[in-house]
Amino acid sequence: MTNVTIRGIDDQTYLKFSAQATLEGVPIGELATRAMKDYLEKDQGKIYRIGNMEDIAINRNDLESLDGAVVLQNIERLTLEDDLDWPLVNERIRSIENIEMLVLPKGISKFQMLTKARNVENIRTA
Repeated sequence: MTNVTIRGIDDQTYLKFSAQATLEGVPIGELATRAMKDYLEKDQGKIYRIGNMEDIAINRNDLESLDGAVVLQNIERLTLEDDLDWPLVNERIRSIENIEMLVLPKGISKFQMLTKARNVENIRTA
């Protein structure tokens, strides 16, 4: 990790950004890193953000129906259905963030998913 000082940020923008980090329960540096990554990846296709919910199950059709990648965030229970495999998940799920319970299909290892996960409290296999 690099420590930086950034000069010239608009006060109102910084206050809103800081408030959002507090709402999500993440450090400002982590939120800034996400914003920078999103900015750098914007030319690599669409990125959808899905989250702020209690429970969702994602299947192959869900991922294939998008014309880009997805970030799944702020979900209490996220279940990846058994029809998903690692190549599709790796291609279509950009990251999984702030999840209380992540349920994986048998064909995807915990270590594979941990390469995409941030702030996941519990992981189990279906």
